[in-house]
Amino acid sequence: MSYARGLSFALLVGSLCFSQSQSTAQNNDSQDNQPHIQPRPDGSVATPKPTPKAKPQTPGPQAEQPAQNPRPQPPVSQEPPESSSKDSQADFDSAPLAKEPAPTPAVDEKSFHPWDPHRAAKDVEVGYYYFKQKNYRAALDRFNDALLYKPRDAEATFGLAQTQEKLELLNQAYLTYQEYLKILPAGPHARESQEAMKRLEPHLDARSNTGSDKGDSTEHDLDVGETYLSMNNFAAAKERFEEALRLSPENPRACFRLAQSLQGLRLIEPARLYYKKYLELEPRGPFADDAKKAIADINAFVGK
Repeated sequence: MSYARGLSFALLVGSLCFSQSQSTAQNNDSQDNQPHIQPRPDGSVATPKPTPKAKPQTPGPQAEQPAQNPRPQPPVSQEPPESSSKDSQADFDSAPLAKEPAPTPAVDEKSFHPWDPHRAAKDVEVGYYYFKQKNYRAALDRFNDALLYKPRDAEATFGLAQTQEKLELLNQAYLTYQEYLKILPAGPHARESQEAMKRLEPHLDARSNTGSDKGDSTEHDLDVGETYLSMNNFAAAKERFEEALRLSPENPRACFRLAQSLQGLRLIEPARLYYKKYLELEPRGPFADDAKKAIADINAFVGK
């Protein structure tokens, strides 16, 4: 009788435990209907990785204050890492630019001229046209230009000598006539060149006898200045004649040549003053007529 009671009590307790376990399982299924771990296609189950919890930050002003005694940091290298595209760009911007090559200087037109006899012949033709029109400065340019494209051209040399003589560049004209005779000793203008040299010789002797305290230096400056003047290089001629006047302030030839150089540079008022000074020094000198004509032309141009 006691045995039957104990067995029935054990069965009652077991049924109560079984019913409690079933209710607990049902509650868990209702809270999470989906499995936490999804099976892989091959049937294996992946092991979930735990997510680290974020460290809570202490609110308030104390969290924003830096440490009072921070540790010294090692110096940062100035060289940018190669793997950083931003730093590579900064390095490119800060790198010194490569120096551009110096531009090739332009070739001066008067320092090099190709051989062009056709252009030289045209310059000679135009030069003689200006010569007949008594435009001697323009003729001088053309004959000089012809000799640049065809050096030692006999016709251009003779035309240049005639033009220099008309411009009272006697020393240059004498040398140019002599140059023509070297090119063509029996040429068509040989006789005219010989007669011109004989005609110029007395004037050269008279000019060389016009001395001063520093006659040699003055004559040298005058000769070089006339060489520039024969090429219409008025700026270089002006410097030489000014130097001649500095050495010999009362040299009439230097006054006249300086006036011509100034007129070529379009410095009209100073040119007129030096023409007048020449006439004061040599009222009947070899350049008197040219000086008077130049003054009249300037007066007509200026209107005085």
